[in-house]
Amino acid sequence: MKKTMLMLAAAVIFGLGTALVAQDTGNAGDGAGKKKAPKEARATAKDNAVAKDKAPDSKDAVKDHSGKKRDAVVDKRQDNQSKRIQHGVNKGYLTPDEAKGLQDQQQKITAMESTYKADGKLTKDECGQLKDALNVASANIWAEKHDTDGKQMPAYRLGKNVTAKDSLTSQLSNQNMTGAEAKALTGDFKNMLDMKRSLSADDLSAGVRAKKQADYDALLNKYYEVR
Repeated sequence: MKKTMLMLAAAVIFGLGTALVAQDTGNAGDGAGKKKAPKEARATAKDNAVAKDKAPDSKDAVKDHSGKKRDAVVDKRQDNQSKRIQHGVNKGYLTPDEAKGLQDQQQKITAMESTYKADGKLTKDECGQLKDALNVASANIWAEKHDTDGKQMPAYRLGKNVTAKDSLTSQLSNQNMTGAEAKALTGDFKNMLDMKRSLSADDLSAGVRAKKQADYDALLNKYYEVR
């Protein structure tokens, strides 16, 4: 009995860890489906997430009661975001100005974290504020890599020929948005991924499939272009 309970606990902890790592592929999803194409898919996309950065982002679970666990969550997201920025530089998706703006944003988040941890601990509220800042940064990174400045990165999770419209990337590139706004803007992206998965994997009736396909096409055409 004890052995069974330990195995179940391990499975829950592993699942939570996977969800947290997945945040910055997402919040708003920098690409990467099942194919291993872009390096970012391997380096950071275990999301989305959001969509999370899933999507953007799967409820960051600040259910962590220990400061050390909160530190680990924040540090992992910062590390993933740094890799995403470097990937954008390496692939030409980010212009020098875009890369500098995103790196400056990361430095501000690091400074914020240092201020919060000056008393030796990171509280749940402080972690929540850092989470909001990281959600905004995740959306900004996604937007700058998928806009038409420099080489435009396709939204690989929706299709390698799918690219974001300027109206979407301009909204998501705003560094002054709130964490809640960043999360809201990536919600439709997560819905599209869910519908895309359902259309390809679920056994749907003809009527349900037609309705879901129409909803998916409407969202896709609202935010993206198929080339």
